[in-house]
Amino acid sequence: MVILSALMVISCEDPGKIGLLVNADNGIIAGNYKEIVLPTSVVQFNPRKTLEARSIQAGQYFNPDFGTVTSKSYTRIAPTEPVITPSQNAEYKSFELAISFASLVGEELLNSETHQIDIYRLAEPIDTAANYTRLDELALMPTRMATWIFAPLRDDTLRDQNDTTFILPLDNVIGEEIFQRLQAGDPMFESEAAFSEYFRGIAFVPGGNNRAIFQIDPERLIFVLRFNEFNSDGTPIARSYDFVIGDYGFYHLESDKAGTPLASIMPDNTEFYPPDDYRYLQYGTLMAIKVDLRPAYALIDTLPFMIVNKAELLIDDVKQYGEYMKPPTFLQVYFTDSVNYKWPVVDNSGRFDSTSVGVNFIMLQDEEKFVPPGFYLSPLSSFYSPDNGNYRINMSLFFQSIYNGDFHDENLPFLEEQGQIYLFGESSVLVPQGTGSHVFSTPLAVHKNNIRLKLYYTTPTGNN
Repeated sequence: MVILSALMVISCEDPGKIGLLVNADNGIIAGNYKEIVLPTSVVQFNPRKTLEARSIQAGQYFNPDFGTVTSKSYTRIAPTEPVITPSQNAEYKSFELAISFASLVGEELLNSETHQIDIYRLAEPIDTAANYTRLDELALMPTRMATWIFAPLRDDTLRDQNDTTFILPLDNVIGEEIFQRLQAGDPMFESEAAFSEYFRGIAFVPGGNNRAIFQIDPERLIFVLRFNEFNSDGTPIARSYDFVIGDYGFYHLESDKAGTPLASIMPDNTEFYPPDDYRYLQYGTLMAIKVDLRPAYALIDTLPFMIVNKAELLIDDVKQYGEYMKPPTFLQVYFTDSVNYKWPVVDNSGRFDSTSVGVNFIMLQDEEKFVPPGFYLSPLSSFYSPDNGNYRINMSLFFQSIYNGDFHDENLPFLEEQGQIYLFGESSVLVPQGTGSHVFSTPLAVHKNNIRLKLYYTTPTGNN
């Protein structure tokens, strides 16, 4: 019989009176500690859709473990309200783009080194009914609309959205055609859908020898059509009309892993064992570390009387890649089954479509939104410790609860002899594509021997 408690009180009373079953011969209990290296593998999940992310990102970088990582973005643009119709004597002036980046993932940048992102008009429309994944791409018009050449690091300061907005001149042939249609009162400016039938959309793609992927701030991405109107004495009056990012778009994110320890991994939900004995995780490409808990279950099953005081999953001595390729800020534990597809439903309502927090702090992932399969317990999470280079994930509640009879159902059991977990980033249940773990390409690498379960427990003497 296994007795579990988050808090233990030692008393001089009869052990039976305080609810503890101890050795009848001497009534003595002892504290114990075990540290178990858990079997691990790497799983890359099949591509999920990125249509709902609304992330605008572009660039490229190289990492010796993850290879060459490339990102592109495709999006519609939308006219703003109210629609401004230029007067008949108005004259076209320019077509511009205001742009800034919010963050980046990449190699160590040199002061004043330049990066290039090219902006193209789409040659085909974005299908709003399609489930575009991170591996999809669209055809582009042969001529660039603009080239953004910028130095992200100036005077050893990152020129992010807080202090720098870049103004790019766009193709005047396109700009003048849009102006003429606006001046003529074309109804295509009445909605995003109508405008997209004409314009289709734009793409942001890496150009040149980039060494980072940049997250572009969509709220500050504005297309400005400038023109002059004239008053009665012929004096020009500057006017402008804006376009913003539309409601439909997706991003492309992939890595060429040739020559790396991950060269043979496939995005098909199967387990992979890197030949260098490291375990890898990467946001965006949905690469997770799978951890087998069965050695911990086996240990506890050998102990007839015990109290789990504390259980902690330690991910230690994480590999460091540099300032702009730091490990994930935050990790969560997700539960899955042996084939990484099906998983038990364990929350307070027991429903497959539940997205509410249950009495046991369990949230179920939403399969319809193409998130990695599994569910996560909100307490099973940890922030990265830069000083110690590790994550410490408290799993006490889980081990105490499962052996106290919770998480069991005859129809949908969580089988402690088979239950396995994987480590991945934080993820919103309702809109997972909007969270960093589905968008950024943040990496993590740790040796397999540095993923351990630390178990503190109490048993009667002679039963440890």
